Formats: sequence, C-alpha cells, structure tokens
Amino acid sequence: MATPAIGSIQSQDAASPDAKTGSEKRLALVAGLDAAGRREAGRWLASSGFEVVAAEDLARTSELLSRIDANVVLADMAMRDEAARNLCQLVRQGSRQADVPLLALCSSPRHAGEAVEAGCTELIERPFDWRMTALLADRMVRLDRTAAALADARVELEELRGALDDAQRERDWRAHHDALTGLPGVERFELVLDNSLAAASQARPVAVALFKIDHLVLVNSRLGRALVNSILQQVAQRLVTGLRSDEVLRCTTGPSMSMAARVGGGLFAVMLTGLRGFEDARASVRVLLDLLAARYFAGDEQIALTTSVGVALGPEDGTCAEALLHKAELAVHEALESGRGLRFYGQSSHRLTERSRAITRLLPTALERGDFRLHYQPFVEGDSRSVCAAEALLRWDCGELGDVGPAEFVPLAEEAGLMVAIGSWVLATACRQARAWLDEGLPLRRIAVNVSLCQLVRGELAELVRDCLEETGITPSLLELELSERGVLRSDPEILRQLHAIREMGVRLAIDDFGTGNSAVVYLKNFPIDVLKIDRSLVSGVSSSPEDAAITSATIAMARQLGLRVVAEGVEQQEQMDFLSRHGCSEYQGFLFSPAVPAEAFAELLRNGLGPQSRQSPSLKSGNR
Repeated sequence: MATPAIGSIQSQDAASPDAKTGSEKRLALVAGLDAAGRREAGRWLASSGFEVVAAEDLARTSELLSRIDANVVLADMAMRDEAARNLCQLVRQGSRQADVPLLALCSSPRHAGEAVEAGCTELIERPFDWRMTALLADRMVRLDRTAAALADARVELEELRGALDDAQRERDWRAHHDALTGLPGVERFELVLDNSLAAASQARPVAVALFKIDHLVLVNSRLGRALVNSILQQVAQRLVTGLRSDEVLRCTTGPSMSMAARVGGGLFAVMLTGLRGFEDARASVRVLLDLLAARYFAGDEQIALTTSVGVALGPEDGTCAEALLHKAELAVHEALESGRGLRFYGQSSHRLTERSRAITRLLPTALERGDFRLHYQPFVEGDSRSVCAAEALLRWDCGELGDVGPAEFVPLAEEAGLMVAIGSWVLATACRQARAWLDEGLPLRRIAVNVSLCQLVRGELAELVRDCLEETGITPSLLELELSERGVLRSDPEILRQLHAIREMGVRLAIDDFGTGNSAVVYLKNFPIDVLKIDRSLVSGVSSSPEDAAITSATIAMARQLGLRVVAEGVEQQEQMDFLSRHGCSEYQGFLFSPAVPAEAFAELLRNGLGPQSRQSPSLKSGNR
C-alpha cells in the first residue's frame, strides 16, 4: 500500500472505542469536505478498519488516484472547484482500479442527479451520518472483495474444468490409441470397421489387411526394445503414408476412408473402403507391402524385415468387424504356412472353389460318420534318435472327396463353429490311445495335442482336459497341449485363466510354430509355457543360410535360458539335425525321422525304434507334417 500523503488523517486522530484492531487495513480516499468533515469521516472510517487519505481539492484527488490503490472513495459533490461536477468521471478514469466503490456525498438534489449520471455506486445525503457511512463503506469493500474473489474462483474453476477436459480427452485418446505409434487401437479400429461394413456391398467391398512383421521377437533379442520400438514407429508411419499415396487413392471411388491401427505387438491392421473389387484391394495392399519392404533405420545400421499379410473382404468374408478380422488372421496364418508374403482369405482367388463348397457341405456330418482319424508323428530325443513322445495330428478320410488335409478343412470348420466338437474328439481320442499304449507297456513319455482357438474362446477347455484325464487315468504330465500363434492374437483374461488352470493340473503347455510372428514375446512373458517348438520355416535354412542359422541358434539359446524344452519341427536333412544338436536342441520332429503314421504303425516305433535312417519319400510329405 502507498504511504499516506501529507494531509492524510493519522490513526491516532481517529481513535475510537469502536475501532477494529487486528483487522486487515484498507485504504479509503476522502475527496473534498472541510477539515471538520475530514476529521469526522476519518474517525469513523478508521473504526471500521480503514486507513484514510484525504484530498482537499480536485487536483490533489487526481494526483492520489494515479498513485494509490484505494479500496473505497468518498467524494464530496459540493467541492467549490468548478470541475467538481465531473469528480465521479475523474475517479472512474483516473483510478488504477476503475471499479472501486464510489460513495457520493450529496448536499442537494442537483448533486445527487450529477452523481447518478456519473455512475456513482452509492449516494450519501446530508446531514451525513458518518457512522452509517463508514459501515456502508466497509460493507461495500467486503462485497467488492467477495465479488473479486468469486470472479477469481470462476476463472480458476474454468481453468480447472479446462484441465479436466484436457485430461479426459487425453485418457480417451490413450484408451483408443497406441501410445507408441499414435495409431488407433483394436477397439477403435473395430468400431470404425463395423460402421463401414454397414454400408459395404459386393460391388463396394471393405478390405481388412493384417500386416505381421516376421521374426520380430528375434530382432528384439538382437537390437533391444528401444530400437524395435523405433522400427514399429517407422512401420506405422509408412502405413499412414501409403494410405494417402496416389497409388492407393486411385483404387478407391466416391466417398471412402482408410485407417491403420496397431492391434498387437508387431501386428498392424489396415481398413480400405470405396474399393471396386478384389483387384483394387490386392493392388492397394501390394503398395503398402512394398513400402514395408524397404530397409529400416535401427540406430547406426539399416535392417531389412519381411512382412506377412492376410486380407479379408467384407461383406463376403464377414459382416462384422470380429468376423472379418478373424478371417484376415486366418489368411495371415496361411501366408506364413505357405511362405508367401500376401494371402487372401479363402485362397488367393478369394472365391470358394467347388472343393471348398463340398468340404463345407460334408463337414457337419463327418464326425458322426466316423470319417476323422488321428495319425501320430514321433518326437525324437537327441542323438539316440529314440522315440519319446507323439503328436496327434487330425486327418479326414472323406468318402466323397478322398483325403482332405487340415489346411483345407480346419479353417472352414472354425468358420462353421464345428471345431470345438472336433477338437474335443481329438483330445479324448488321443488320451484314450495314450492309455492303450501305456497298458501295452510301451515307453510313451508324452502325447501332444493341438488346441484350436475356438476351444479357448469357448471357455470350456480346462473342464474338458480334466474330464479326459479322469476318464483315461493318465498322468497329467503325460499330456502336452500345443497353442498356436492365432490363440495369442485372441488372448484375453478368460483364456489366460483357463491356461493357468490347465497348468495347475500338471499338464504341459507348448508354443507351436514359434518364430512365425511377433506375438511370441507375449507367450514368453504372460503364458505358463513349458515347451518351445521352433517353426519349420526357421529350421529349413540353418544349413544353407547364415541368417537363418543365426536366428535359430539365438532362439534355442533364449529358450534354454528361460528353462524351456526346445523342439525343432520340420527336420528333413541330417545337416539340419547336426546344427540343431550342436546348439542344444532337446527334441526333433520331421521327415528325416518319420511322417505322421496311424496308431498301429506308431506302436511299432515305440516297440522297435526308428530303425535304419533314410530320407522319407516325398510322397509321404503330403498333408500337414
């Protein structure tokens, strides 16, 4: 507060029994009045907690208004100076707080009228009751401060609301977007895809493409998380850039939209609308695939990565987001199995063949007709080549179509909702066969059964396993369930609960086809895994490709460090066997040893071993493994 000017009324002159002590001092400016009036006003203003500054004339009032911050002004409208009529305007214009309360001391109706016209806050009429005037001034200052505090509170409240809105927007964004790449997440993608499918037609289909970066887990083990994250950001940017490219835009007509999302560790989804058909979809996806084929910057080096793509078209392959994503996921699996970079659901023609239609027609009754059977492929242990375990593999001997391979009928069975019943039959049959071999005294240490994604989604697998163990009486550790990579892409808390329940029974769990995609890292972190099976695509090149050899040896070393048993699939050459053995692989499967054979033939392998080793005839390699 400014120091009172000469002529101010000192507090000792204004002493009063009613003076408020200890209160916050406030400044009152008294403009005009004679000496006696200033003294009396000052006495009562001081009693109300004011420090009083007086100005005898208009000039002194103007000077003080420019220097001090008055909380209230009492202006005598009867000042003899001719400019007194404009005193109120002077206060409003000259005060550093233009909204300061202004009390006009009026000696006549004319003064009161001038005060009203000038915008005075309150009128005090002569004879002046200074006690009431001081109380009024006190009340007005308090109200003024309260109003100011409320205004400040409103500003703070608005700022707080803005901050909360920003925080909510940030939370909403994070809930629907991937923090690393900035792309939408799977929930946002499915919502937009469902809306787009509502307007799709055969003539204007919607395409969903799933891009999977191959062997990303191994790249992560070599480069580290930070550099892999940088690569994933580059993948996201290339997809966004590609969707805006002229090559892709030329494939769409009319109102259309495209969208890229990150839906897994190294799995990206793209939606394309406004397409004129299959050829436009294939051309657009090929543009994006070519962009992803360029080398990536990883610190001081550049690396090349391969990508597998699965594509599904709506509404033909599905009329909802979940169905279409599932079909694209199956197509990714087919691309990985076939070694091709791009695969459309339902084969590359994207049309059901006559054979596919026949399979779909005959599948629903195949189980009750007894058309399915199991073959068993041996697990071979170490250099001894002794048979230690069996993997049960499903075969279909269809009277009308002949032998139908799993790659043909399993996707169609899953689509038709038949795989849960078929998978239950496989598990029960395999457990009964294991019981029969044990009862014969054959040295079987394990039997492995593949688990379908549909069985996990249905949520009854743990109960089914428990029933099979109780029915056959086999030791839980004798049973091993193999989980495909497609199961991880659909994993959720319920699936994890089932797997933990199965593991607690003593049943072993294995990762099948490890190395065919990036979700393998999720297996190792979150799933109760005992066995890692290296995919045939990695094993096939270990004797001829230094890159494949390095990746495979790193995979074995990583698994052993984690305490996992390592099984190599697809061993076909002695050189591959020698390499895998040197690097610590535990067990082997492949045509170098034996294809999958009927139960009677497998029993002979358990009794007599593999016998003289020779490469199997290529004719034995048809079908799955």
